[in-house]
Amino acid sequence: MTLRISPADRAWFRRCRRSWDLGARIRRNLEPAPARPVPNVDRAMRDALAVYYFPGMWDWERSIVLPLVRTALRDSFERQRVAGAPVDPARAAEAGALLERYVEWAPEVDGYSPLRVEAEFEVDVLVTGSAEVGLVADDGSPIRYAGRVDAVVTDRSDAPWLVQHRVVSGEPPADADLLRDEELLAACWAWEQFYQGMEVAGTVHNELRIGVAEVEGASGPSGEGHRGLPQHEPSGGGRSFPHHRRVGAREGAGDVERMRRVEAGPFRRTAIARSRAEIRAAGARLAVEAAEMADPDVRIYPSPSPEHCPSCPFVDPCLVMFEGRDPVEVLAAGYRSRGPDVPVPGRLGGMAWSLGRGATVPRRPRG
Repeated sequence: MTLRISPADRAWFRRCRRSWDLGARIRRNLEPAPARPVPNVDRAMRDALAVYYFPGMWDWERSIVLPLVRTALRDSFERQRVAGAPVDPARAAEAGALLERYVEWAPEVDGYSPLRVEAEFEVDVLVTGSAEVGLVADDGSPIRYAGRVDAVVTDRSDAPWLVQHRVVSGEPPADADLLRDEELLAACWAWEQFYQGMEVAGTVHNELRIGVAEVEGASGPSGEGHRGLPQHEPSGGGRSFPHHRRVGAREGAGDVERMRRVEAGPFRRTAIARSRAEIRAAGARLAVEAAEMADPDVRIYPSPSPEHCPSCPFVDPCLVMFEGRDPVEVLAAGYRSRGPDVPVPGRLGGMAWSLGRGATVPRRPRG
């Protein structure tokens, strides 16, 4: 048996160990009964952008690609509706309008060529300080880190970058929060283990803000006069990873700008160069946390927070435990096992799909 830890598991573990203990697949694996799905605009937008940046169609005409992008957004909301999430038509329309504005803005600033979208990885967590020894649980089971990045792209120098799309409500994250983005840093480390020989140059935080009125001209450190790579013309869309170029964010690279940004209206894109030491440290932190998460005797305690508690699915049993009572009856009455983690068939970034030039987006089953 393999113990798989995801980025969501790590974030959950850090946020509140009690909630994680009740819901994580490697712990009690519970969910409310019946489960209460919630609409996810961020997920719908990521599904649409995965089609927009699909490598096999990167050099296609916009008139062919954009209808597929719009369909991907609608289909994502429809899947959520079928799954029981109460999708708000007004919210879906707002997301559609934001997408339309994005596809007008992006060609001017897309300084990268896509290599993969919805790119999945699964790698052994390595013992801290070792480049070869995999971490194992007490019963000998290997511990693996499994996740997904929204896109893997290359810049004009063929250096690879990992991209995260994010729908933001309100003010965007501070620069310090982007620099400390543990999920993307860990993904850099994991992707290098998954794709041996590649050195990730950095991370790209692509933010789309809901509720911002107009798209103005690009501004910021790299916005003025910036022109993206050619898109809908023969530009190398769908090419393979460049083995002959292994350009990364190396120590002592004085010509590497740490942070570059373009910003216009509701859109903000921040590229951050990552050093070798930074990526190695992310792998070491992952190993420490994974060992703790896999320990059957790990200390479990709550972390009450006005930001997280209201939306936590385990508020009721948590309150019972705060009162010093056994939550077994509450759990039996209101919760059920989530069952095994079933892979999603036909996921866009799956390696079974061709991504070369001329490849089209695979059709997903409805519902």
